[in-house]
Amino acid sequence: MIIVYGDIMLDRWIVGNADRISPEAPVPVLLEDEQHFSIGGAGNLALNIESINGEVRLYGSVGQDKEGYKLIEMLGNTKLDSRIAKDHFITTTKTRLVGQNGQHICRWDKEEIYQGCCAFDRILNEATVDNLICISDYNKGMIQENTVRELVDKGCKVIVDPKQDPSIYTGAFLVKPNMKEYNSWFGKFEIENALAQMKKYKWTWLVVTDGAKGMHVVNIDGEYHNYCEPVKEVADVTGAGDTVLAVIAYGIENNMSIFESCKLACYAAARIVEKRGVAVITSSDINTGIVFTNGVFDILHVGHLKLLKHAKTLGKKLIVGINSDASVKRIKGDTRPVNDQHTRKQALIELGYIDEVIIFDDDTPLETIESIRPDIIVKGGDYVPETVVGNHLAEVIIFPTIAGHSTTKTIDNMMKR
Repeated sequence: MIIVYGDIMLDRWIVGNADRISPEAPVPVLLEDEQHFSIGGAGNLALNIESINGEVRLYGSVGQDKEGYKLIEMLGNTKLDSRIAKDHFITTTKTRLVGQNGQHICRWDKEEIYQGCCAFDRILNEATVDNLICISDYNKGMIQENTVRELVDKGCKVIVDPKQDPSIYTGAFLVKPNMKEYNSWFGKFEIENALAQMKKYKWTWLVVTDGAKGMHVVNIDGEYHNYCEPVKEVADVTGAGDTVLAVIAYGIENNMSIFESCKLACYAAARIVEKRGVAVITSSDINTGIVFTNGVFDILHVGHLKLLKHAKTLGKKLIVGINSDASVKRIKGDTRPVNDQHTRKQALIELGYIDEVIIFDDDTPLETIESIRPDIIVKGGDYVPETVVGNHLAEVIIFPTIAGHSTTKTIDNMMKR
């Protein structure tokens, strides 16, 4: 379970035409065509995680004003598990005036720095060491000096999108400033300096987003990668930081490496800035190609389902290869399979998110892989990339084995009864 905590705000968009200048002052006059609202700040981060099938819960506070009640109404119309406290303060509201072709004319904000702790007290009571905590800090009062420290002391893994002094985030697992924020903290970005600051503030990972230059990813051991994805046309950068943290959090929760998660987050951010307004990332936005996995899939169990669901997030099309009945008998003996190839194929199709199931008769799926030419091959944790059939043809991603789940053991136990 991913927990999102931070400043929740209301985004209001007033859209129209601005084709003349006011006679009262040298400013454009906007003739309003439409007005709409979106959930911003920590709420947008949570929506992004939910939209890519992450299990997420949102904590935060809103004011007892019309904007706060508007946010509660909007959150109620989503699938989010939202645990929102109502308190006596002004709900942060950002109103944007947007002219033709998406041109931003003006933004005005209404806010009051929050001094309460209702929502945070609830997190401390309900969060466990198994929860990944995403901090969305817009410096509106929700994140205070003790916030990260108390969560870390509780044993939680904390990742942060920051806006305040770096000391506020001491002990965080991962911190994600943009380059402007990093420069204001530490000066010019250099690996040696970054490592020194990470040691000072006890960060395991540092991710610095850098606009068109992509993102810089450093871990405490000194490993560094720069990821950069081309963008067709930048329409709006609003909410791009939320997208990055959402995809990184999703990756961590699904046992992806941090580097792998950041690479995917960079790709997702490139897609989101091509959209206007505060856009929410979707699974299709982060899918990059054909993903392939294979197996017998005789009796589906939790390990299978988690691997398949994760594989689906990695590409636009998920193809699953299954051994034919004859192939299974050659590999596992005459007592297998328990379910024939047509039943096994149909069971996979019924999951609803697998695009194609191919039955192959050889002992390995090499011929199938050579035919479909996938971009990614996914296998379970009992493999290493070098032993995966087809590793020379596609990127191999190993999904950790889920302890206690095995078709062979299940069948053996059934036979003993």
